[in-house]
Amino acid sequence: MQIQIDSREKSRAIKKIVAEFDRRDVKYFVSKLYVGDYINMERPLVIVDRKQNIAEIAQNATSGHKRVKKELERLDEMGAKMYFLIEQDTIDGKPITGLEDIIFWEPKFGEIVGQQVYKILKAWEYKHNVEYVFCNKRDTGKEIIRLLETER
Repeated sequence: MQIQIDSREKSRAIKKIVAEFDRRDVKYFVSKLYVGDYINMERPLVIVDRKQNIAEIAQNATSGHKRVKKELERLDEMGAKMYFLIEQDTIDGKPITGLEDIIFWEPKFGEIVGQQVYKILKAWEYKHNVEYVFCNKRDTGKEIIRLLETER
């Protein structure tokens, strides 16, 4: 497997991810991607878009909505599937088991609540070929490999 990493990913933020790629002898290179943050060059129609936490995807769903909408339109044009990999596996100490758990999320700052974010993300899921995966930050590299390896 050879993974392309979007050049807009900050090197500081992905140090542990590329360390996992190195540990598993997964080849990778950095170059701008049309959609998302990571693709397997052998299966370029499977994409992973990494989000640092629920707050980031909530911001994307609200104030960043136009930008994400354009990205999702490009995804549709390509006929690709995208996984939003959200680096958060608990809300208030409780494990996240699925997208529905976002309903209970409350931001530290701002007015949007989990219920609103959930509705927007469900709409994206309905309209586009996207799926949401939650993980602990320490497992992000493993999850990226797993998602890009197993999807057909």
